Amino acid sequence: MTLGFFACALGLTVLVAAPAFVALSFGAAACCLITVRGRRAWGLIGGLVPLVVLVAAMNPLFNTEGATVLFAYGDGRPYTAEALILGIAMGATLAAALLWFASLNAVLTSDKATFLFGSAAPALTTVLTLVMRLVPGYGRRATEVFRARRALGRDAGEPESLAEKVRAGATVLGALTGWALDHGVVTADSMAARGFGSGKRTSYRSYRFTGRDDAVVAVAVVLLMAIGAGVLAGAVPLGYTPADAIAAGVAPSPLAVGVLVAYGAFLLLPAALNLGGEVRWRCSLSNI
Repeated sequence: MTLGFFACALGLTVLVAAPAFVALSFGAAACCLITVRGRRAWGLIGGLVPLVVLVAAMNPLFNTEGATVLFAYGDGRPYTAEALILGIAMGATLAAALLWFASLNAVLTSDKATFLFGSAAPALTTVLTLVMRLVPGYGRRATEVFRARRALGRDAGEPESLAEKVRAGATVLGALTGWALDHGVVTADSMAARGFGSGKRTSYRSYRFTGRDDAVVAVAVVLLMAIGAGVLAGAVPLGYTPADAIAAGVAPSPLAVGVLVAYGAFLLLPAALNLGGEVRWRCSLSNI
């Protein structure tokens, strides 16, 4: 269910490129990431703002379509408002997609990936699981190496020359490489001891559908059907061109407003569920 939602959210974010829908997708993705990662999410959200600004500013330099010329540059090439709005939409779409991927990475842990794809593609699932655990493990191990070197009096201050920086980095890289090789041998021995590849893979099934899950899936399907009906009826454009920016300020039709409401309700489902769970948890703590 979780993987299906994020696949639909990413697909809608990329396909439905109207400005209001893109802004709503970005806001919903930010809310989802905040409810999943807490205050740590603000760093990524703030870091994506310059990306949106950069894409918006660069797009009119390559796309000169549009009727509203803000100024001319170079050999008289127009810098149009329509292309600028298109750039904002493109940058926000990219930022929203990155936020959805960040939420998916935080929610779809290695054990859940193994549960989903372990039986269908055991070798690929094992590789993906090891890769997902490799980066955090390297980060923790690098921190331990740096702390150990400081405790021994090494790297007490900033390296003064490039050669010292290279030597310090090579020492840390050598320690990480040795740890990775040793960890790889231990992992291979553990897999061999557990009979990996000797038969069909099984997984511990600790996940099951409840009545609450069925209700959430039903609501999500109804909202997706409403969005699809609006798209098929032509109320929402799948693409967005500079020419469409002229009509961006025109009052939308009631059908388009209804599709926008359904779109927002669908994308805000995980944030609402996470927030409801947090409220119930705090209420249970207050009753202790």
